[in-house]
Amino acid sequence: MTVRDGSIVVAVDGSDNALVATRWAAIAAERENLPLDVVCAFENPPVVPTQAFLDGLRDEARERVDEAAALAEKVAPGLNVAASIVEARPALLLRALSSRAHYLVVGSRGRGGVTGLLLGSVSTYVVAHGDCPVVVVPPAETAEPPAGAVVVGLDGSQVAHKAAVEAFRQAQLLKTSLVAVHTYSALSGEVIGGRHMPPRQQLHDEAVELVTAQLGDLREQYPDVNVDTVLSVDKPAQSILDQAKDAPLVVLGNRGRGGFRGLLLGSTCQSVLHVAPCPVMVVHTQ
Repeated sequence: MTVRDGSIVVAVDGSDNALVATRWAAIAAERENLPLDVVCAFENPPVVPTQAFLDGLRDEARERVDEAAALAEKVAPGLNVAASIVEARPALLLRALSSRAHYLVVGSRGRGGVTGLLLGSVSTYVVAHGDCPVVVVPPAETAEPPAGAVVVGLDGSQVAHKAAVEAFRQAQLLKTSLVAVHTYSALSGEVIGGRHMPPRQQLHDEAVELVTAQLGDLREQYPDVNVDTVLSVDKPAQSILDQAKDAPLVVLGNRGRGGFRGLLLGSTCQSVLHVAPCPVMVVHTQ
């Protein structure tokens, strides 16, 4: 298949959530003046299928992708939309496409989702392994983005800086403000493992210094974006979710400073993805 370099790519599978993701992707593509590629992958069964069965799989995939493409064109008239079907494993296909896309858009759960599982296996894989930013759209996303601020999580890491860059860019595109969230330890003045933790004021001052350093150049680069900073001793995921209630978008790095080597998706990112009320964009360290 041919996916255009620098396009926004949305994956569809016939689920309602995929159509919600398509609507979000179409609006984003129109806002950024980028083409939209709608893709649908289908897999052959493990047994040797008949030609009629294969034809049925292709026809079903074509119906899904055409439905999504029609929705995108209705949402954003004049948008440059292309639709493709591919015989491939969805997760592996999207990972390959992430090397060429501006970013990928997926629904949080697809048709194969298990009841009670809040993030589907394909979404989880692509978020962890994608090269470009990946946007995970929840089923309840509204047609028009909420009027609140874009939320970004900061921890001083390199990938958090990349998330901040994208968050400023998205806030400017959405003509809204930005909330930068940073958490620090509540264990001030205590002895942990023989080590005396710094007093609370020192931890707070270090947090202010970290956030100021991570946002400094970006404030100058995006002077029209108003920035509020939230410093908290709560758990990072909860602090981010508290600010995301009216947000049009949350932007996170796939791993933070506390991530274990070899762990491709950090605990904070996973926690936010599972329950965020709005789309979550995950940027990567590559």
